[in-house]
Amino acid sequence: MTLKRKIQAGLLAIALLAVAAAGSLFWFNWWLRFGTTRIYPVCRASPVYLEFTEPLTPQANALFLKIMMRFNEGYVWIKDGQVIAMNWYWLFGEAELVQRTNYFLKELAALHGHDPKNYYYCSDLFRFGTPPNTGDYSVESYPSNFTRDTLEPLSFGASSERAGHFTPVGRFYQWLGQLTGQPE
Repeated sequence: MTLKRKIQAGLLAIALLAVAAAGSLFWFNWWLRFGTTRIYPVCRASPVYLEFTEPLTPQANALFLKIMMRFNEGYVWIKDGQVIAMNWYWLFGEAELVQRTNYFLKELAALHGHDPKNYYYCSDLFRFGTPPNTGDYSVESYPSNFTRDTLEPLSFGASSERAGHFTPVGRFYQWLGQLTGQPE
């Protein structure tokens, strides 16, 4: 292969990688702004956070739904007995999710006749929120701080758009969403 052919092949590979990277970035921002996901209680299992996926007692699930809807801002809603939220809220709303889970755990502990001041771990959620004699429950890792910190700049301010702070990319997606009929 001649030098000219190697340069052309290299430039073609660079062009293909650039198109793939731009497409991935476009898709990620679309997913973040218009996609939804189910929200679970996010509890602390020191030093990480976990999403407590199941099973909750009907009483605990109803209390979790009530807590999540108490501060409904329009990007969290209840559908078929599940808490649904926008993907950007799930990925970048850790502080709010943990705070709401802490409210949930305090009310759940009080409901079971315990002092609600010291309950904020996954083990407390297991103790008060699962059916008795349940030896098996599911948790998933909540995205780490490193993951969120890495993805935040690639979102072009998606998490601040709820306050009306739109970057040019955010305004583009807002326009594109209106054009395609996506809910705001």
